[in-house]
Amino acid sequence: MSNDEYFYPVVSDNLPKHIKKGHQLVFSRQDLSAREADMFALMIAHMKETDWEYNTPHYEFTSHQLSEWLRVESKHIGSNLSPVANRLASRKIGIKVENQKGEIEFDYRPLFKHIAYKNRTLTMVPNDMLKSEYIEYNQGFALINTRNFFDVKKEYSKRLYELLSRFKDKGYEMHQQKIDELKGVFGLLDEAGKLKKDKISFKNNSVFMKR
Repeated sequence: MSNDEYFYPVVSDNLPKHIKKGHQLVFSRQDLSAREADMFALMIAHMKETDWEYNTPHYEFTSHQLSEWLRVESKHIGSNLSPVANRLASRKIGIKVENQKGEIEFDYRPLFKHIAYKNRTLTMVPNDMLKSEYIEYNQGFALINTRNFFDVKKEYSKRLYELLSRFKDKGYEMHQQKIDELKGVFGLLDEAGKLKKDKISFKNNSVFMKR
């Protein structure tokens, strides 16, 4: 039997005030819908370094918690969140890495090992290949107000809120970013660094800035 068969689910009665998100995760290439971003943030908000001491942690949330925290009517939890969980299970993010030549590349990895909504419970198991990105903060981190993040409704507005939260403290400023780098952060580029087919309208930089 694998070690993952022996685990105690991480559960909580309260919604944490903040989402602590490491620099690498904040500036990764990710393309999540607003609701997918909410579900991902819910897990990150509850994640602590100690959760990883033995095995890959399993996070569980009841339908009542999901209804209250994500402000979804309880009778619609299953129909609303089950398809979101299904899409989120296949999502990858691109982590910025520097190769031996000093060139910047992106390493794409799935966010989750497993995610499911069954028996009115959402179970989320993060990908342990992203463990360092999840819980190491030596490059700094964003401290994102959880309630405010959930109240932001549009996907690109959520990403912008994350970026602003990374540099909201005095003395921390965002370095100048190229337009193409920002397009990657906002999930518009594929693994080859080209605009995704369904994002082709963003080829015009003025359209990108307005969105």
